[in-house]
Order: sequence, then C-alpha cells, then structure tokens
Amino acid sequence: APADPALLDRMAALLDARGPDGRGIWRDGPVGLVHTSLAVSDDVPPDTQPLTLDGQVWLVADARVDDRATLLSRLGAAGHAPSGPASDAELLLRAYLAWGSDCVSRLIGDFAFVVWDGRARRLFAARDQMGGKPFFYAETADALVVSNTLACVRLHPGVPDTLNDLAIADFLVFGHNTESDTTAFAAVRRLPPAHMLEWRDGYVQVRRYWT
Repeated sequence: APADPALLDRMAALLDARGPDGRGIWRDGPVGLVHTSLAVSDDVPPDTQPLTLDGQVWLVADARVDDRATLLSRLGAAGHAPSGPASDAELLLRAYLAWGSDCVSRLIGDFAFVVWDGRARRLFAARDQMGGKPFFYAETADALVVSNTLACVRLHPGVPDTLNDLAIADFLVFGHNTESDTTAFAAVRRLPPAHMLEWRDGYVQVRRYWT
C-alpha cells in the first residue's frame, strides 16, 4: 500500500524538536522517508534530506563522517568524487553508490543511515562501529519501520505496545539491556553497533560488518 502521508507528517512532527531547522518528506509508492535537520553553524546550511543524486537512490542519515580526506580520495579513485564541498550525507550516499553495502568498511565516524535503492527495490541501513548514533526498527504485518528515535517507530499503528519483560528485568538488575538488539518494547529492535540491515522482497537480514 502507498506510504501514508499523514503518518509521515506525524513522524516528522515528532522529530521537529531534534531538527527544528528543516523538514523533508519523500514518498514513492510504499516507501516513505522523513528527515528533520539541525543547523550546527551559521556558515553551513543544514542538510537537504532525503537526498538523492540520480532520482533513484535516496538517503536519510544522522551522521558525522570523520577522516573525510581519506574517504574523498577513495571516492575519487572509484569515480564518485563530489564536484564541490559535500555534506556528510552526500559522502555517505556517494560511498553507497561506489561500493554498495561494502561502503561501511570504508566509513569512520558516528552514523545511522538508511538508503532506499529504487533500482533494486532494496533498503540498506547501517549503524557505526561504536554505536554513537541510535537505530531502531520494527517489522509489522505489512511494513518495516526504522528510525533513530524509538518514539518515532512506535507511532506506526502496526507496532504494538507490548513490553519486553526480559529487557526490563535486565535493566532493573544490571542497569542496561544485556542483549544489544533489544528495547523495552517487544516489537521494537535495536540495530547493534557495527551491524547492517537489508530489506529485500519482504525479508529482513541483519549482519555484523566489523569486529
């Protein structure tokens, strides 16, 4: 079914507190991407996201890319160098276009990002090696919902409120969840640090990419 524009608007409104300086919503049939941006400097405009370079592959990211010089050099060697100054989001998108899911082995920084590859009807997502940026997701009967904000995932009507008793017990006993992929809600998962997620043909696969 087409992505619900009213639901995407509510998700964007929830994220406005974290990103009050810009809002972008993109839809294509059953796919919807939402991003709100925060201007960190008067000299640098906020990212324009969702971002695309070709109208087919789209990205949303919460990211800070480090060691940009090395990444730019590698992108140039691969034929995907930006033509001018590039935002962190653009570097992530160009890295995906250059190397596909292997891009994560060439990235350093704090990041959680999602790429919708319309050419392959594939969703690819990744979280940085140390888990500096959060990443939550839930599978419903007919949807996959992802966000860097737990409350945003829970806005989807297909995500139940059932609590994860074991995760809550872990938190009460140890002060944290002993399983890195759990949350306090049974239906909402956390993508662990150094892991990637891929959705294709209705199936979700999560894999570790770095140790």
